[in-house]
Amino acid sequence: MNLLYCGCAPVERSCHGSLFLYRLLESWPAENLRIVEGYLGPSDPARRLPGVRYAGLTRKPPRLQFTRFAPYFEAAVERFAPYDAPRVQRRVGDWRVDAVVTVGQHHSWRAAAAFAARRGLPLHLIMHDDWPRTALRNAAHERARDRYFGDAYRNAASRLCISARMAEEYAARYGAPGDVLPPFRAREATPPAPQARPERPFTLAFAGSVHWPGLAAALRDAAAAMAAIGGRLLIFGPLSAAAARSIGLCDASTIIGGMVAGQDFLAELTARADALFLPFSFFENERRAMRLSFPSKLVDYTLTRLPIILYGPPDCTAAEWSRANGDALLHVETPDVTTLAAALAELARDPPLRRRLGETAGDAGDRDFSYRSAQAKFAAALGLGEAQC
Repeated sequence: MNLLYCGCAPVERSCHGSLFLYRLLESWPAENLRIVEGYLGPSDPARRLPGVRYAGLTRKPPRLQFTRFAPYFEAAVERFAPYDAPRVQRRVGDWRVDAVVTVGQHHSWRAAAAFAARRGLPLHLIMHDDWPRTALRNAAHERARDRYFGDAYRNAASRLCISARMAEEYAARYGAPGDVLPPFRAREATPPAPQARPERPFTLAFAGSVHWPGLAAALRDAAAAMAAIGGRLLIFGPLSAAAARSIGLCDASTIIGGMVAGQDFLAELTARADALFLPFSFFENERRAMRLSFPSKLVDYTLTRLPIILYGPPDCTAAEWSRANGDALLHVETPDVTTLAAALAELARDPPLRRRLGETAGDAGDRDFSYRSAQAKFAAALGLGEAQC
């Protein structure tokens, strides 16, 4: 089967949704796969799937989206994205397409859906985040999105949602069932070798991006809590030192670790951290997303066998996962620095607790985030059984 991916989420070995797509497609034969990247610009060539041909709907991200006219530009892109189906066709050329895969993020999924409809091809829609409720301008905008997204969702050949709760809500909202495809581990994933703990302050690590104001607030709480117990907060990911200062992460106990190469990331995390931080937003206007989206970082977090502290509301998806797996995460469910500091202090002084939490979460991750299981679900959605080509 020749598979075309067209979407704004780049397929690259980096983080969050991009890494999800990389892992999902890395087993697909390179000659049977094409990537058409959307309006957010190209992926990093060094992180792409080897041997796979990439093309872009645009040569580079339009400058307007970085100016004060960005809201108007975004509205225009959203409105006219379906008319880019011919551009998708030009990027594909004479190459035979048997099925189209896209991710409901930003707007190029609409071009992918229009291309699939025009060619009479099956569309396989992956939902990593609750995009229909993101950056809404008003009630009329919400109704319009529900109308055109609902049409695409109902007409898709398969609908793959990141969490069971998202699949349930979308079934009620859009009138079509969806299957659950959670994040999963890399094909070659193996637990990093245990590390002897050096003499250093107790270190809490966070890995990932800070896309929501509520996540920035949670990191500020973690920094304050670690400072209160004489520990350190270590942040890995695309956050620069200047960006960290701009969101209030300027305490001397906070270390900005930057991006770490994928093959070195788990070893670095295990060597430098004593516990891992999994924040969710407590902000009321962000609660819906916290209830529906599942944190990709939990997949690799659990592989380290380090204890994980969840800082988020009781109804967030990670809390539900923890409860289903014998309270695998140490959960602080109220936004309070004092309570968070007390939980962290307990971890710092109790090595048996750290080991128990790490092993419980690791065993649950082994069961729930299997690469083979995810590939089997994807193949079934494409109607291939165990085959993938």
